[in-house]
Amino acid sequence: MLFGERLTDPTAIVERVDSLGLTLIAAVTFFAATVGINLVANFIPAAYDIANMSPSRINARTGGIITAAIAFVIGALWVSLISKIGIAGFVDTLGAILAPLYGILIADYYVVQKRRLVVEQLFTAEASGRYYYDGGWNKRAIMAVGLAALFSVGTVWLPALQALAGFGWLIGAVLGGMLYILLCGRK
Repeated sequence: MLFGERLTDPTAIVERVDSLGLTLIAAVTFFAATVGINLVANFIPAAYDIANMSPSRINARTGGIITAAIAFVIGALWVSLISKIGIAGFVDTLGAILAPLYGILIADYYVVQKRRLVVEQLFTAEASGRYYYDGGWNKRAIMAVGLAALFSVGTVWLPALQALAGFGWLIGAVLGGMLYILLCGRK
């Protein structure tokens, strides 16, 4: 109990302190915490993910620059485009695009690979590697993502599919997995 009531929001506590010095310290602390959390949770993983797309050509620094450029484009579009479609439309569309990836990962592990994973082969870039696929890209998975995402995004934006709008993520995941299994054939 502080100030006679239970306060759980740190900004509400700072708001009630009558000291410019403490308010400035709190503002710097909130800023540092926000920057630190966003770097660790959002920026660094994305930079490494991009670097892992082509490790022979993209290092972590270049991945960070690419991540920053993408973030800048999204930030620049926020006011002009994304704020007009709304946060719900943006999140639903993003989920509809990413859902097929989830379905493909699950389908590949459980159905195509039959729960057999050769961990050492995951970390090799040799053309003879089990997971090298076609030049390092699994074109069947890319095709399944594209096709499933088209339909899944359609559930968000097309009036004819509006009845399925709440199920866009689930539809994308199931459709992505099923298309991937069909394109790969059951090994």
